[in-house]
Amino acid sequence: MKPKYSINTSLIFKVSLCIVLVCFFAEEIKAQKLNDTISLHEVKIFGKRKIEEAGLHVSHIDTLELKMMKTLTISELLSSFSPIFIKSYGRGSTATASFRGTAPSHTQLYWNGIKLNSPMRGDVDFSLFPVYFIDDISLLYGGSSIKSGSGALGGSVLIGNKPDWTDKLSFRYVQTIESFSTKKEYLNVGFGNGRFQFKTRLFSDESKNDFPYFNYGVLPMHQTVQKNAGYSKQGVLQEIYTRRNTHFFSAKLWASKSHRNLPQLMSFEGDVRKETMDDQNLRGVFSWKHHTQNSKLEWVGGLNLNDINYFRASTEASFVNFDSRNREQSYSNQIDFDWNPGEFLHLNWNVNSSYHQVSVLDRAQKLGYKHDRFELSLLNSISIMASSEVSLSLLSRSDLYDNHLIGFIPSFGLEFTPAKWGSSTVKLNLARNYHQPGLNDLYWLPGGNPNLKPEKGYSGDLTIRYSDKNENSSISGQLSGFASFIENWIVWQPSANGAYYWEASNMKKVFARGLEIQLSFQKNIAKSASFNLKANYSHSATSNLNAVPSVDESRGKQLIYIPKDKANIFAEGNFKAWHVKINAPFTGKRYTSSNNVESDFEKVLNPYWLINLTAGKSFHFKSVWMDLALNIENLANTDYMAILWRPMPGRYYSLTVQFQYKK
Repeated sequence: MKPKYSINTSLIFKVSLCIVLVCFFAEEIKAQKLNDTISLHEVKIFGKRKIEEAGLHVSHIDTLELKMMKTLTISELLSSFSPIFIKSYGRGSTATASFRGTAPSHTQLYWNGIKLNSPMRGDVDFSLFPVYFIDDISLLYGGSSIKSGSGALGGSVLIGNKPDWTDKLSFRYVQTIESFSTKKEYLNVGFGNGRFQFKTRLFSDESKNDFPYFNYGVLPMHQTVQKNAGYSKQGVLQEIYTRRNTHFFSAKLWASKSHRNLPQLMSFEGDVRKETMDDQNLRGVFSWKHHTQNSKLEWVGGLNLNDINYFRASTEASFVNFDSRNREQSYSNQIDFDWNPGEFLHLNWNVNSSYHQVSVLDRAQKLGYKHDRFELSLLNSISIMASSEVSLSLLSRSDLYDNHLIGFIPSFGLEFTPAKWGSSTVKLNLARNYHQPGLNDLYWLPGGNPNLKPEKGYSGDLTIRYSDKNENSSISGQLSGFASFIENWIVWQPSANGAYYWEASNMKKVFARGLEIQLSFQKNIAKSASFNLKANYSHSATSNLNAVPSVDESRGKQLIYIPKDKANIFAEGNFKAWHVKINAPFTGKRYTSSNNVESDFEKVLNPYWLINLTAGKSFHFKSVWMDLALNIENLANTDYMAILWRPMPGRYYSLTVQFQYKK
């Protein structure tokens, strides 16, 4: 299919280079002396406790981590800096999220207030979202996610954009050259003043993805190179912000496209085939805010349009197996009102309406469906600071979809900060939530089930946070325990009548429980050196409770492809203009069969550590900043699989050059 628009990456590079040189020499022609190193003192920002977050389990990925991962995707960011497990089908391929042991459809993604989950599938492909296009990201865990919307039985991921009102003129360009004929380019141009800001971001990511690997899936086993795995992704984000007195208006438009070749499994020995996936997306958010001394009124309107085309054919037999053309159109409006009568009380009301249209047609199979859905959600929230040590919150949602009314979706939070504990805090959250079936679950042909019930969840978590700091160092950590019961868990399984297809049904009652540990340490060593250390660990046990032991061996067993253990460690050292970073994510054992059997026929995916090393140096020339960094991925050359019979690359390299000019 002919693309609706194209992005010329060579033009990006030429224009970028010209602007960098002009900006550089314009500043330097006046210079009498250059300093190759500028020491910057650390700036710490502290804020008082937010009463509206009382009892909510919320975490934020900070700006430094976003800058470090800016040439990667949100899936890679979450895998490296959060307890979320990312199920990736390979380099450049689909990546979904499992939050606290739940299904990918139980993780919701919001961009500046609008939900981006597919109304057709219910999940999100996080590999399509570049970190370069976002300015902040936060996570809402378990029942705390009701704050942003219903349906996130595991949790929610919130990404957003914001203006820099001090930006008069700025230009940023990043280029990465990577193994396997990979080239990435990123461009950001902005200008404005204290009342108006205009920003344009572009990106391009292309790769042949032809890495070598050892094929264990066929006999004789042998060394080979991955074929038909190339991909290309491009996108543009336009942002406009303006403010006057107590009014603030913003408009954001995000267009992107991707073309991905899907390689055959390692174990596949049939005819050579062509398999591709094409995505084209257009998203928009328009908002207006009005502030007073103790209140805020906001309107947000959004659209999310997606074309998803899947094609598979046997090239030798000239036979088309699938030619699926899918279109999703989502439109939303919401009004949000915050009121703070005093520092001890916060009230919030939110009304959200969404309309979805889905069209599915497989031109080869001559199957498909068209359906729409209207959703209406009402949120009432109250947060109270009962004393200097105790705060509590109560949230209640009511949802209406497809003539189904879910009248009461509550969340209760309690926060205790004893004065004698210093800055330590204990948080408790209890909630009831639900998740509606995706339109594919209901209407897919063949196998969809219009009689599916919504999934219902009951969750609770307890979190203990500790932090301490002095002039040169700070340390913080938190320990969380969580549990959730989910009824009517939707699964796809072979048809009960013996037909060749699979069908959706409410089969499982699932119990998910576990713990999460997060640690952070920062240390300034003299004026020119610093050290940062961050670590995350999560243990999630997710098992099916209502299977009959004598018939179904999956009772009490871990759900497939969900690891019990997941961790990541990040360490960073800075000395003058030099920096070294180590990122080490760990993924535990994953079962590929529901009975958790390990044999020659029932394979398991072994646990693995990945060690990624980055070393670089920054250069400052008045208004121009440059950085050169060498990155080594999979330093130990670990042989692993994230998905059964999907190969992953060994050690590979990348070189990143960054230019930044800001007036």
